[in-house]
Amino acid sequence: MYITYRRATQADIDVMTDLLFLLYNDEGQSPDLSQEELLAENEQLFADTNQIFFLAFDGERAVGVSHGSLRREYVNGANDGPKGYLEAIYVLPRYRKNGIAAELDKIIGHWAAQNGCREMASDCLLENTDSYKFHRKIGYEETERNIFFLKSLEPQKYEIREVDDVIREKIQPILNETWGTPYLAINGKLWDSRTMPGYAAVSGDEVLGYLLYEFHSGLCEIMILESVVQNIGIATALIQQVKQIAKSNGMDKIIVQTSNDNTHAFRFYQRRGFTIREIRLGAMDAARRLKSSIPLIGEEGIPLRDEIEFEIEV
Repeated sequence: MYITYRRATQADIDVMTDLLFLLYNDEGQSPDLSQEELLAENEQLFADTNQIFFLAFDGERAVGVSHGSLRREYVNGANDGPKGYLEAIYVLPRYRKNGIAAELDKIIGHWAAQNGCREMASDCLLENTDSYKFHRKIGYEETERNIFFLKSLEPQKYEIREVDDVIREKIQPILNETWGTPYLAINGKLWDSRTMPGYAAVSGDEVLGYLLYEFHSGLCEIMILESVVQNIGIATALIQQVKQIAKSNGMDKIIVQTSNDNTHAFRFYQRRGFTIREIRLGAMDAARRLKSSIPLIGEEGIPLRDEIEFEIEV
């Protein structure tokens, strides 16, 4: 058996997630976390330069994974300054006791040291005696023991309402802050968001998210979709609402555009059944001729060049 090690790349995210899913379920750390949720979480972590993943391979097969991070906040027992943190480590059962986990930890330690860290920290559950023994064996010292508490919170309730004058007054400042002006340059045309129909997720007097759309060319187009509050299903609920209105108006498809830098939108729409309809190379240059305030550089330092159009049948 000859084991090789390397840093995980975006192309490894599925196999990496498979291994971490086994860890979180086998060790009982996050038994309620679905594999899809873990994949989404890992995709976000990949965009964070303070996070890193390494994989161990037996030939072409990934047999182990480690997740490290740089932490600058307080860590139990550690000194001031940045600390390396072993967030997770897992080796398939048949490959254990061959030094693979120790090597994965060592690689994380080297990475942390190269980033100015002088200490590595980690943790494990009190009842996880195997993990405790492993940490002690490879040089970690126990700093303290805590009991953590948790209580449930009621999820924020909201209703989906059609955008009226009152709601529009609330969403327009949010929209203007995000887009710079009320005008949107989409698909070679300048659109005025102040006249668009739409729906909003409303909780009391608070707008938690909104969607504006237009009917044109026999299609329904989502012009803006924005969630002020994340991860409670607002964007999905708004899409379902606009599907209903599109169908009742005789439309058979919904389309939506996004720029080439918005990788979050790529994942979001495709997970909800949208497929790529068209890629318009250089479309952002044409959009800038309509709206000069569009920046040259977008999210994560990606140059803004192209538009990608998604579609879904209703």
